[in-house]
Amino acid sequence: MRHIQRYFLLLANILQTVNFPGATAEIIFHVLEEQDPDTLIGNLGNGFLSPTPLQYKLLTHTNYFLLDVDSGNLYTTADKLDRESLCPLDTTDQCSLNLDVFISSPEHSEFTKAKLFILDINDNPPYFSELTYTISIPEDTAVGSRFVIDHFAKDLDIQLNGVLSYQLICPDNIFTLDQHPEFLMLVVLQPLDHETQSEHRMTLIAYDDGFPRLSGNTTIIVQITDINDNCPIFPANNISVTLPRNMSLGDKVVQFQAVDADDGVNSAIEYFYSVRVPESIKKLFNLDSSTGLLTLFAPLEDEVTHYKLSVLAIGQGCFPAVASLTINVQKIRKKPKMELRFIALQYNGGISIKEDVPPGTIVAILDIIDPDSSISRPLFINESSPFLLRPSDSSPDTFLILTSSPLDFELRQQYDIAIIGNSTMDESFVCKEDLKIHIEDINDNNPKFSKNFEEIFIEENNVPGDVILTLSASDEDSGFNGEISYHLLDGDPNVFSIDSSSGILKVSISLDREKKSSFTIQVLAMDHGSPSKNDSCLIVVKVLDQNDNPPTFASNEFTFFIPEDLPYQGEVGYINVTDVDTGLGGDFSVHLINTTSLFSMGLDRILRSEGSFDYEKELMYEFWVEARDKGNPSLTSRVKVLVFILDVNDNAPLIVLPESNFSYVLVPPDTSQGSSVTKVHAVDYDAGLNGVITYTEYRETELTASLFKVDAKTGNIILKESTSSHHCGLYQLLVKASDQGYPEALSTIVWVNILLNQSISNRSYVESLIMMSRTSMTQESQVITLAPCPKYQSTNAPFTWSLTAPVALAVVSVSAIFCMAGTFLFLCSRRRNLRKKKEKPKSPDIEIPLKLNVDYCAKDWDEVKYCDPPEGPSPP
Repeated sequence: MRHIQRYFLLLANILQTVNFPGATAEIIFHVLEEQDPDTLIGNLGNGFLSPTPLQYKLLTHTNYFLLDVDSGNLYTTADKLDRESLCPLDTTDQCSLNLDVFISSPEHSEFTKAKLFILDINDNPPYFSELTYTISIPEDTAVGSRFVIDHFAKDLDIQLNGVLSYQLICPDNIFTLDQHPEFLMLVVLQPLDHETQSEHRMTLIAYDDGFPRLSGNTTIIVQITDINDNCPIFPANNISVTLPRNMSLGDKVVQFQAVDADDGVNSAIEYFYSVRVPESIKKLFNLDSSTGLLTLFAPLEDEVTHYKLSVLAIGQGCFPAVASLTINVQKIRKKPKMELRFIALQYNGGISIKEDVPPGTIVAILDIIDPDSSISRPLFINESSPFLLRPSDSSPDTFLILTSSPLDFELRQQYDIAIIGNSTMDESFVCKEDLKIHIEDINDNNPKFSKNFEEIFIEENNVPGDVILTLSASDEDSGFNGEISYHLLDGDPNVFSIDSSSGILKVSISLDREKKSSFTIQVLAMDHGSPSKNDSCLIVVKVLDQNDNPPTFASNEFTFFIPEDLPYQGEVGYINVTDVDTGLGGDFSVHLINTTSLFSMGLDRILRSEGSFDYEKELMYEFWVEARDKGNPSLTSRVKVLVFILDVNDNAPLIVLPESNFSYVLVPPDTSQGSSVTKVHAVDYDAGLNGVITYTEYRETELTASLFKVDAKTGNIILKESTSSHHCGLYQLLVKASDQGYPEALSTIVWVNILLNQSISNRSYVESLIMMSRTSMTQESQVITLAPCPKYQSTNAPFTWSLTAPVALAVVSVSAIFCMAGTFLFLCSRRRNLRKKKEKPKSPDIEIPLKLNVDYCAKDWDEVKYCDPPEGPSPP
């Protein structure tokens, strides 16, 4: 519907044109209120003919409209148009706004006006000026009566949107609404009754005729006013009362109470004696005319036992209501009484019995004195109790008070019983005798701990005398029977103590969890009754750990032996350390201190190698290991670790004598048999069997084997027999020096040159012969013989060669060359050997196997920094 309406409004705006140039007519637009922002209202350029584009400018300042300067389109803005606010007095739908617009082109410009009519929509519901409207109607109003309601609704909208109609919602259909153009009338449909319902509430709804249809409502309250249409009545017409003869003057006899269903003055009631009531009764009793209260005005006559009278209740314009009253006067009788005789021990105005008396025990005797027999039988005790009344066989007015069930002092210590006898003549009279019965306690209850098991925790290293627990037992008995003392039944009395009266449990010493982590104590609670009764409580004391123990190493010093060829990350040994504390105090870490990079330790506390070792350079390593726990404060322990390097056979024997393969020794022919002619001496830097050297001739020949012998232990070369049967000459022996290493022995071979001759006439010639023999690379002993050695010959034996003269000449030449080269090599070798001896320390184990002749420092950690390091090379 709204879209169609907008379409026709836009079409009407387009058809309205003005002439341009010179057009001065007013441009008219129609727009509905409450439009959304950017809604097109119309175009200001429609009807303007111009060959060039037009420019538009809005001269009127407004927040409701927006003009496109190029197209001339007029739009709404975010400030919505509200007709009721812009034109509050408009009732003919002529609400409008005027705009001044300037239109221009390159050829011409023009000033024009635009008028916008704001059209109403149904955006305001009807409303009443007051939320409630009250009207009063008498209860005797006839059905069909009409009452004008001067309570119209209002609507800010106009035309159909402001045309109103009404509807009355009456829940009980007692009223209806009669609508007229100028007024509304409320019509009564059913009879009204103030006493049944004094007020009626209805809803009046006003509807407009707009779309969508809107409504508003108000509450109509109809108050039903009362009329005097009810008379007083008595709820009871015949009343009977009984009065004591000794009743005091002014006391209440009876309260007359008539009722009138009307309200206000219509319900006012007055009370009067009937004309038939004698004057003597009127003088005896006083009747209050406004309240209806009847009181005693004069003393009652002794001989009269009852009175009768009538009272009238009169309302305005009503027939009187009548009530008859009968007054009975009681007879004066002698008051009965009860007397008690005690069988049990008297105590504090009553009796006292022990709680262990058996049921059926007589505790008292009750005598009744009742001349008028006014007490009804049987008598009874006012409350439930372990006592009963039993009539005596000797007299109907004597009753025995005895126990009916077992007594318990702990449940109840005293009974205040009342023995009651009702009156046979006056229900309001009761004869009563009170008896106080005190129950004596006996020791029939054990002391009771609230809990028979306690678990408590205490930190070790406590202060002796600390309170760890306060025990409390209860005993339902009283006096000495309920007094409790506490005793230790189990447990070391030197460790714990308990105060016998207060139950305060203390620890007598400073506890050490590492010695004992828990204690079990049994405490006995005893009462002071006879015989005494008791109860026990088991207490478990658990000692909590403190970080009071540093980590402990299994040994004061760890010593490990490893081979010098231990591989990388090889296991050196296990550092066994424990901490008797628990938790963080027992959690610890182990690490090395003052050490080199040769060793490391992981979380498994296994000491491993991180480098290479050489027994010949360093026999032993000393360092310290620290264990630190994670307690607060943290505790530490340190232990010394000694790692001894075990030798492996990694060094071959080193020949010391002879100095080289080119040296020689002169042995005269007259040397006696069994003499040591020379010696082979070798050293081995290994230890033990790896350094024990034996000497043997390597690949011996017949000539050398028959003449010389090598001592296996000393390396001495001994002349086995006389040289008389042998030729003089150069005897060359290959001697092998071998160690006893395992699994493989190492050895070194050396040439031993022995010149068997009386003297040396040509030393260079001999050396050239040795040099020539070395070049031949012979790998066995050999002999260069001379002429037979004469016995005691003082001159050199001439050399006899089997070789021809040319060969001898060539040998001499080559010998000269090699002699020079050999001399040079000998000197170089000699210098190199000397340098090695200086660089490499001589180990005492070479000469004395298995003897550690090295001093090392082995002191406590606190003295390490003051310890002089051992002589010799330090570990890398």
